[in-house]
Amino acid sequence: MCPPMMVSARRWSALARSSSSRVASAASAACAGIVCVVALAGCPREVTTTGPEVFTAVQGALNKRLEAVHDVSVEGSITDPAGTTLGFRYAMQQPAFSVGELLDPDGNRLRAFAFDGKYLAVVDDGTKTVLRQDLSQNEEQMLLTLHQVFAPFVCEGWRPPLLKSAGTTASRTGDVVTLTVPVGEGGVKQQVVRLKADGSFIGKSTVADDGTVLAATTVLTSGIDRGTGLSFPISWEMQEGTSRGTITLTATAINQGVPAARFATTVPAGYTERMP
Repeated sequence: MCPPMMVSARRWSALARSSSSRVASAASAACAGIVCVVALAGCPREVTTTGPEVFTAVQGALNKRLEAVHDVSVEGSITDPAGTTLGFRYAMQQPAFSVGELLDPDGNRLRAFAFDGKYLAVVDDGTKTVLRQDLSQNEEQMLLTLHQVFAPFVCEGWRPPLLKSAGTTASRTGDVVTLTVPVGEGGVKQQVVRLKADGSFIGKSTVADDGTVLAATTVLTSGIDRGTGLSFPISWEMQEGTSRGTITLTATAINQGVPAARFATTVPAGYTERMP
């Protein structure tokens, strides 16, 4: 179960009820160290191959990406066509340290989410309260909770997708690999993840038992990091039900180091700790 005060994809996407392509198109120019790449429309028909070897190959590509990235720091915003904007900062350091901060239009921090390898802290600067939760007791639940907390800040491509080998099917058409991950609970039939053969993220969708798409993430623009040679999303659309939001990164730093203090989960002076 997710802890209280957790930011969900729905709360982010509700800020932008339709996509904003002009925001996406301007994103990559502001990202230091990233070279913009443009996808060309129109591809010849390709042969589709399926089987465990396709899944094994893309797993290997994802592992190489994970090994190449020690730390990440990004800044960005979610914007709707009416101009409503909520800024954010996010940083990650291997093996599992993460921090995300929501900002108001003036750049002041509203709320922060930090994980130090054991504790998840949710800091509310408005009420000056901190919720701390020990996630170290159950690794599977820890991974799921961290995925839910930090998914609004960065999509897959900046972090590995949650996959399971049992029951997952894989197919490859040209350079695109489609992974179908069974869920079978809570009215959710499956999750479909699309990657390039090198592990670069294209998009994903969560599908209900009746075939309805409950939620989807689609990369709009991406860029190549000069240091690692890997492709990373620069802007993407998040959809949940009828709500849509476009997330745009305005600054990126890969393997440049992140101060350890950013991942601190201690209660700041003047703040009150709340129990989960």
